[in-house]
Amino acid sequence: MKKLFLVAVPIGLAVLAIAFLFTGSREKADAYEARLERARLKRDFSERAGAARAIPADRLPEWRDEIAALSRWYFDELQAIRNRHPSEPARPTGVEAAAGDRKGKLEEKDRSQLQDFQKYADGRLALLREGRYAPVQSMLAEGLRLDLLAVEPGTPPEGGAPGLRIDFALWGSPRFLERERGGERTVVRSVVPVAFRRIVFHLLDAAGKPYGEMSGGGEPYQKLADPERFQDDFPPGAIFGTWWVELLPREAATVQLEIQTDVRGASGAVRPATFQAQIPIPDAWKLPPGAVFQAEVREAAAPAP
Repeated sequence: MKKLFLVAVPIGLAVLAIAFLFTGSREKADAYEARLERARLKRDFSERAGAARAIPADRLPEWRDEIAALSRWYFDELQAIRNRHPSEPARPTGVEAAAGDRKGKLEEKDRSQLQDFQKYADGRLALLREGRYAPVQSMLAEGLRLDLLAVEPGTPPEGGAPGLRIDFALWGSPRFLERERGGERTVVRSVVPVAFRRIVFHLLDAAGKPYGEMSGGGEPYQKLADPERFQDDFPPGAIFGTWWVELLPREAATVQLEIQTDVRGASGAVRPATFQAQIPIPDAWKLPPGAVFQAEVREAAAPAP
């Protein structure tokens, strides 16, 4: 009996080891297949979105319907991938990935900044996932599409006088991976070669005559250049951001908005892309009665994550 026990124990341990190895191998294969399916889905989204971006800017309802249908299809497919591969490990958020890269030694200042961007990313993802993506204005330039998601008065994050918050999304922005060797590690980061150079508000009075102008650097207060870094579920090809500007003068009735960007191509050549739109100015965007118009643009940008 003792000899039988001595033989049975090693055999049992060997069987268990083989079972663990088989299970681990199967889970790795399942996770790999899930990654491949996600990559194919993102590629398909990029191709479909490229056609949708060609919808003329003056057909805003059609663009809203198209991006809503495209987003609904994308997130349904994403859920189907999860259903087919339930053992796929959860994707880390931007904060979790940064903490992992630094082995948990993330300074409080850096953590707070990343958490702010994480909250920003989560909010933008919710707009798409929940079908609430509804731009109030859309502009086309050089194959890119810039949507104004909301224009609302509010208090700037750094405090001070009330201003105008402008939330936007830029679709079709190119990106590439850049690898840097540092010590024993290779750091891979996503680079988006789009620069916001200038934002200009040409103000017109009720008669359509020029009243004044506001202009400044176009770099947003906050910019989410690589949303997938914070939430892998984001569809590809989008940049999200927020500008803060001064409230507009009461005498202005219409604003001719001009946003100047530069896009760097694969050859290194820089191609300018200028977005333009003419927008009626509601009373909520204007200074209160009696306030003095300073004609300033807030250019202080939040640190890059």
